[in-house]
Amino acid sequence: MFSQILTWLILASSVLELVYLLYLAWSSTRVPKLVLSDVVHFLYPVDLSLLAGLLDPATDLQLRWSLSPRGYREEQRRRMRLYRQLLLRMAHNSSVLAEFDNAVRGYNNLVAGPGSKLQEAALNVRIYCTFARVRLRVWLSLPLCAFGVAPHGADLARLRKAATVDGLRAYEAMKTAAAEAFARLQPTELDALARNL
Repeated sequence: MFSQILTWLILASSVLELVYLLYLAWSSTRVPKLVLSDVVHFLYPVDLSLLAGLLDPATDLQLRWSLSPRGYREEQRRRMRLYRQLLLRMAHNSSVLAEFDNAVRGYNNLVAGPGSKLQEAALNVRIYCTFARVRLRVWLSLPLCAFGVAPHGADLARLRKAATVDGLRAYEAMKTAAAEAFARLQPTELDALARNL
């Protein structure tokens, strides 16, 4: 009795998987034609001056000397949450650019080759964001007063590099690669792309 029920469950799950795979194959053929200027509307702006300010070691040192230990910890946690939000935006933008690059390459061959410069730059940004977000998550999960002043090494300046990738340089390289990859945009759209990145 048990073996019959198990057999029917396996058979039913296999049929459901087949139906799902057929649906995916059918829906992928119905992808609407992408317009190159649409990429601008999917990006979240990232303020690079704010990003550089958060990663500046002099700012960490100045805050450590000018605030009380508790005030410094609270300010550091606030800055970490702000940096986490910027990392989420950077990761989102890199995903959007990589997906749009794949789709556009399939339609009108704007970018040559599977390993385009934009794909590599977006991958570097995603790697950086993933490792930096993991470190931030660990630091933010620690209690406010778990350590004397802050967790050892919990200065934001230490997050400039994660997984041997310099975050600011990787994001700048992605912006440059995006401008080159989407060179067919109108000058106003290209400016909007640069502003939204």
